Amino acid sequence: MVTVPPPTVEELPRPSPPQAPRITDAERLLNYYEYVLKLPADQLAQEQERTLRFFGQHRSDFALMQLVLLRCLPGAPAKDRAQAQEMISSYLKETQDGSSDLRPLGLVLRTLLADNQQLESQLQAQGQKLRDETRRNDELQSKLDALVETERKLLERSKPQRNE
Repeated sequence: MVTVPPPTVEELPRPSPPQAPRITDAERLLNYYEYVLKLPADQLAQEQERTLRFFGQHRSDFALMQLVLLRCLPGAPAKDRAQAQEMISSYLKETQDGSSDLRPLGLVLRTLLADNQQLESQLQAQGQKLRDETRRNDELQSKLDALVETERKLLERSKPQRNE
């Protein structure tokens, strides 16, 4: 019977070190959005300028998505959101073949922007309707006030005068 010596420490298999989970570009963009939401107005303006310059130099999908997210921030002007919608629509046309990992995020953003635009249009229409109704109400109130004043004058004329 042959006796096999126990393995030495050098001969034991070494476990591979745990690898950090890979963070996707979509996750990085969502973290970026959370970051820019917290920026004060002056720093946000600087971030927008920086991102626009970077996009102009590199034209990457990631930088494009950053610009779209910046233009989607709460309180952004409607023209910024419209630009974001144009940018994301153009991006989605270019990546129809699925060549970008960011395409699913782009689809979500396009849907949200379209819904936002529709809600904004409805809000504007309701605002206009409210202004029209307020104007009509003011006109009717003026007419009513004029009628009340006329009636008051008629009642004063028809009161018998007391002779003292």
